Amino acid sequence: MRSVDAQLERLYQQARVDVAHQNHRRGQYPTLPAGCGFGGGRTEPGNYANTPHNAALIEEILANREFQLVASFIDAGVQTTFPKLHTFLTNLLDKILADNPHIKKMFNGCCYGACHFNLHNACTDNHEDYFNILFAMCCAFCVGNFDHTRGGHIIAWNLGVVTEFPPGAAVYLPSAWVTHANVPIAPHERRSSIAFFTSSGLARWYQNGYMSD
Repeated sequence: MRSVDAQLERLYQQARVDVAHQNHRRGQYPTLPAGCGFGGGRTEPGNYANTPHNAALIEEILANREFQLVASFIDAGVQTTFPKLHTFLTNLLDKILADNPHIKKMFNGCCYGACHFNLHNACTDNHEDYFNILFAMCCAFCVGNFDHTRGGHIIAWNLGVVTEFPPGAAVYLPSAWVTHANVPIAPHERRSSIAFFTSSGLARWYQNGYMSD
């Protein structure tokens, strides 16, 4: 996990992140998207947009073997624990990619359509990810250098759950309807995460016969 942590920290140092992606409804930390979705004014499914400078850095991350292994680990967790959901997400992504050959697939062997790279000091405020599929389990995977017994805990308010979230761990959560957040870490500590999800817009596009509402 040290390699993944180091590369996300390098992404933080080299990326040029505008204010909207540093101070947003999920918190105050830099975040960059990868993968595909539909909604937000798009006329068809497509890859999430990044500047040419940031896009090159993210392409390097997505091609890295360590990140591919993380994605496979995340996928295996869904397949083992939520097999019907894994089948649904895998089939949906396959159908979307087949119908939209211009879309670049994020990771091989991963059922999720997209992710956010949350960088350096990523502890979220209370929020729901209401653009994600309502019944799906999203996944957060974290790395960094912080004391997980004192900070970085994940809180699922609707469920009344608070749990430690150490580096190298993954948490699955129905993020579209469960209000969730992280306990802050100390100022001198570092925490990055990868949040895997599938946009509900992709499901609507498919269910509508490859068209919008």
